[in-house]
Amino acid sequence: MSSIYRVLPLVALAALVFAQSAPQAPISVSVSYSPPYVYPGSVLQLYITVFSPQSLTYVYVDVDSPFKVLTGTTMQIPKLAANTPTTLTAVVQVPLDAKPGSYRVKVTAYTLFTSAEASVDFEVLPFDFSSLIVAVPSSYVAGQPAQLPVLVINPTLDFLKVNINATGGVVENYLNRSTACDVTVAPRGNATCFIVFKVAGGARPGFYDVTLSAQLRSLSGYAGSVSVKKVVQLPVVSAPDVNIVATPAQPPVAGTPTVLTLYVTPGSAGVLQNVTVRVVDGEGVRVLSGGFAVAPMLTQLQLPVQVVFYRYGNVPLPVEICLYSGTCITRLVSVYVPTPKIVVNAVFNPPRGYPDSIVQATFIAASNYTASDVIVEVHAPFKLISLTPTRIPFLTPQSPATITAAFEIPPSTRPGLYPVAIRVGNANYTFYYEVKPQEFTVSMAFNPPISYPGGLVTGTATVVSPFTASNLTIRISTPLKPLCNAEVNVPVLPQGQPFTIPCVFQIPEDAQPGEYPVSVAVGDANYTFYLTVGAPSVAVQNVLATPPRVLKGMPVVQVAVQLINTGPVAARGVVVQLLNGTVGPREFRIDYLPPGSPTTLTFLLDASKLQPGLYSAVVDVKWNGGEARGSGSFEVVEKSTFKVEYAVLNAQPGSTATLLLNLTNVGPYEAKNVRLLMTPSQVFEPHASNIADVATATSRVIGDLEPGSSASTAFLLDVSDKAAPGRYYITFVVTWNQTNAFGPAVQYITVPVEVRGGLDLFVVVPAALTVVLILVGVAMALRRRRRG
Repeated sequence: MSSIYRVLPLVALAALVFAQSAPQAPISVSVSYSPPYVYPGSVLQLYITVFSPQSLTYVYVDVDSPFKVLTGTTMQIPKLAANTPTTLTAVVQVPLDAKPGSYRVKVTAYTLFTSAEASVDFEVLPFDFSSLIVAVPSSYVAGQPAQLPVLVINPTLDFLKVNINATGGVVENYLNRSTACDVTVAPRGNATCFIVFKVAGGARPGFYDVTLSAQLRSLSGYAGSVSVKKVVQLPVVSAPDVNIVATPAQPPVAGTPTVLTLYVTPGSAGVLQNVTVRVVDGEGVRVLSGGFAVAPMLTQLQLPVQVVFYRYGNVPLPVEICLYSGTCITRLVSVYVPTPKIVVNAVFNPPRGYPDSIVQATFIAASNYTASDVIVEVHAPFKLISLTPTRIPFLTPQSPATITAAFEIPPSTRPGLYPVAIRVGNANYTFYYEVKPQEFTVSMAFNPPISYPGGLVTGTATVVSPFTASNLTIRISTPLKPLCNAEVNVPVLPQGQPFTIPCVFQIPEDAQPGEYPVSVAVGDANYTFYLTVGAPSVAVQNVLATPPRVLKGMPVVQVAVQLINTGPVAARGVVVQLLNGTVGPREFRIDYLPPGSPTTLTFLLDASKLQPGLYSAVVDVKWNGGEARGSGSFEVVEKSTFKVEYAVLNAQPGSTATLLLNLTNVGPYEAKNVRLLMTPSQVFEPHASNIADVATATSRVIGDLEPGSSASTAFLLDVSDKAAPGRYYITFVVTWNQTNAFGPAVQYITVPVEVRGGLDLFVVVPAALTVVLILVGVAMALRRRRRG
């Protein structure tokens, strides 16, 4: 190892000699900066460009600046390519305390054998450091603690330690604290410093100047330090105020604890701090619990409190607001206590009194709102025996109160009306009670309450004495016929105990409707009642013929008769008779028709012989004591009829005969949907090739026939092989509809058929004609259907 160290100096000397003997390459350097405007506290960016026409190694760049070079004091370019400029960057911090003026930065680029220099001048401009201090005042209230936020901006690349002190104006120390604040601001950042102070208590509304003295000091030292003063204006607003709203949990009831929730919010622009809120007793209200709170900063406060109200209507609730300065204000928040409207009704038993008797009065008290601790007082010119209750704890809308009072009427009380006054809470009512002379209470009940001539009525007389009576004679008299003992002697009739006398009255057959007196004599007093005798009244509500329009020849018309008894009593022996000819019963008898009960009777009117025209169905009704008549109309119209022409071919025993029919409408109306049906016969059966054709073989649908028009059809008939030669008859039923009638029309047609024995001379030729006629008839039927 020692040999190596001996060789190293020789190698270095040889390199030096070689370098001095080699040619030197030229080098150049230039410098520029940004930003173009430089202020105290700014960061200066240097852009250094190094150039050489030849490739160089290990090029060094030094920056010489009057201010702190943060980065790039000495920089190295390991290899500088030929004809390729290389740009380096250096950062210079201009301190806050830099004086305005011109400054130079020198840059040197060098290698071991060559070097180059360049410099640049820049000017530090004057700067208002107060712009780095931004106060954000709000509205302030005299005497209140407050804070002033101050925003501090750091333009340097070092941490700044900032101290700000506020003096002058309305700024005072709060709790012996200084009116200064400290904050550390990050490089190229900002931070907020809060100055806590107290606003002078005597400050009036307006704007006040406050001086902010700020000391900005670089934490590392290279950014310098500076002192700044700035004047800001603090607005002081008028005296503090609050908004208070009281919300009850339920409608307040006077005399009952009520829970309220107070919502307290600031009512002025200033911020209220360290506020004490207290609910105190007031006129008509007392605080039971709650209602106290302390808010460090009043924004919105919900304060529960339990109170008792002693008044109705709008009751002012005092709320005391105390500020930090010791100033207290009182605000009244109005709470509405509903006034209950108490309604009292009275019922007396008995309804009327007598001297030397006891009367019970029942009072019902109801309120539209809940009332508590309600006092009850009753005053009357009688002796009050009892009163319950005298105090009602709660009177709610859902639960009316019942108050019972008992009075004794003195024996010397004269007949007349006497006031009975009751006071329930704040409601006063006066009722009047009638005192009558000692007399009897007599009533008469009739069953039924309304009778009729010839009827029986049970009357029950009830006598009640207001005092105990002895040897009392009761007599009943009336122009009617009483079927009882009309005079009764009662040895003793206790007070208030009813005595009844039943009696049956006979109503004469010839009695006229009206009211008949029934007198009940009790001692020397007469009491008259009236028994009502009514009469039934049967009315024919409706006479309805069904159908209302029928075709000539229809056998019957159904007549429905609707009756109702509109009288007050039942109708007896009712006879209902149809004056027209009938099929079946002509009259009905109703033994008992109660009042208001309708009934319907049905007659069958004989219409078979009626000619076309308008008819009336007349009904006669008779009952004991009256009669009535009613009528209903119906119409008989002409119907169409058919003329029949026929021909029979090959009618022999055991053969198939052909029956040709031609129908002609000889009536005045169009026949619609004409149908022809063959009735069963023992000699002739419809010819059918299978069972399915049996039904269609007996009927034909002709269609519509205008007046005077005709239609033809044919039937194939199987003649029984047991039929003897002779004349037989086949009946056909023709049905159709007419526009002027409700029901279908019917006509019966009888066709004679001559059955012959032996060979028929018309076997061949008539058979052909039969086929032709059938085809013609079918064609005519199809054409009529298309036309219809």
